[in-house]
Amino acid sequence: MGLIKMVKGAVGSTFRDAVKDYFRCDGMSNDYLCIPAAKVMRDGTVNNASDRIITNGSVFDVTVNQAALLIENGKVHDFVIATDESVTGQYKYDSSVEPSVLGGGLKDFVPTFQTMAKRFTAGGQSTNTMYLVYINLKEITQNPVGFGRTAFMDKYLGTRLMLSGFGYYTFKIANPVAFYENLVMDPNRKYDKEEILAQLKQELQPQLMAAVGRISPLCENGYQDIYVHQKELADAANEALKEEWLNKRGILIESIAVTPQLSDEDKERVMQLENAKTLSNSQMAMGTLVGAQAEAMKSAAKNEGGAMNGFIGMGMAMNAGGFNTGALLQQQMANEAAMKQQQSSGMMGAVQADSSSAAQAGQWICSCGTKNGGKFCVNCGSPKPEEQTEWVCSCGAKNSGKFCMNCGAKKPERIKGYRCDKCGWETTDITNPPKFCPQCGDKIEEVDILR
Repeated sequence: MGLIKMVKGAVGSTFRDAVKDYFRCDGMSNDYLCIPAAKVMRDGTVNNASDRIITNGSVFDVTVNQAALLIENGKVHDFVIATDESVTGQYKYDSSVEPSVLGGGLKDFVPTFQTMAKRFTAGGQSTNTMYLVYINLKEITQNPVGFGRTAFMDKYLGTRLMLSGFGYYTFKIANPVAFYENLVMDPNRKYDKEEILAQLKQELQPQLMAAVGRISPLCENGYQDIYVHQKELADAANEALKEEWLNKRGILIESIAVTPQLSDEDKERVMQLENAKTLSNSQMAMGTLVGAQAEAMKSAAKNEGGAMNGFIGMGMAMNAGGFNTGALLQQQMANEAAMKQQQSSGMMGAVQADSSSAAQAGQWICSCGTKNGGKFCVNCGSPKPEEQTEWVCSCGAKNSGKFCMNCGAKKPERIKGYRCDKCGWETTDITNPPKFCPQCGDKIEEVDILR
């Protein structure tokens, strides 16, 4: 008593000759969770009222996000669960084979069928009536839910708030066998989601309150971050409701989207805490005070006793310990100047460090800050600055130019030559230098000779 998947298109070509009965499911919308199979008559009409019994040789369709269940004596005898295209198609019921249990990847959620063999008679035929029903496996949306006053530790403001909320959640039937056997139990009626929504809502609300409190450490920006943690809320609720929802009813929560609401006593307090958080930034604080003083000056100018009296009142308030935005502005400018000086010093240090490393690598730093390896800057075209090296004249004076500032002697030039480091013999003739000193016979080496 099992199911055999038919070749694609077989029903259309052999309907009148080979197929005894043909069933399908119509109207599987977001509102219905279980619908009895509809029998297609040979003239093309659909029988939705009666005769839903499936017999040996009958064929039925299964599309994506549908589960087709064969019901015998109120229990699921066999099924096809189509969560993807690989399982969809047309199936034939054959009472002479064992149940196929085509789970479509949901075997972890579906109970085993160890007792099915006991349902066979000695001749391999069933004496019981077999029905066909369809279960909706789509994500069921627009299910309202809310929660009452719940303690929430606001990480951003550093305080505990009392929140409530409202919104929607979605769920799926993850175990269609458990759903049918524990909730529907009637192969002849449609099961509307409204039949169970009130019960689900009542059970979900307290678990949602607990889940909101548990995700508070994840909300870096405070209670408003609840919006971005829908998955965490759903995971926490699923864990708490696993026994009642998943194991007994086959239902799994997909997502929860709620809008948090502050309690009346917390609204004013949160506003004050957020203002204090904003004013902890010195620039924001100064901007706020400058704006406040500007408004005060406008009000003083409109003073009924005269603008001068208004400004005198402002001066008395500042002398009595009020804020002076001019002083604050000067302090801010001084702070900014100090920061710029510090940044400039840091940049100069970095340039000097770059210059040192560039010199070691044979490069030079232009005045525009560009590193170069040639004779001209690749950014601004400035020539490479000449190296300033000191030299000592024969008169003993130290010089940096091309002539001695003491005696006027010309700076000696360095030319290539050969010198004996033993006796001092040297030559500037590099065309055919000897390998050994002609005076002492010692080996000579190439050196720079001043002339």
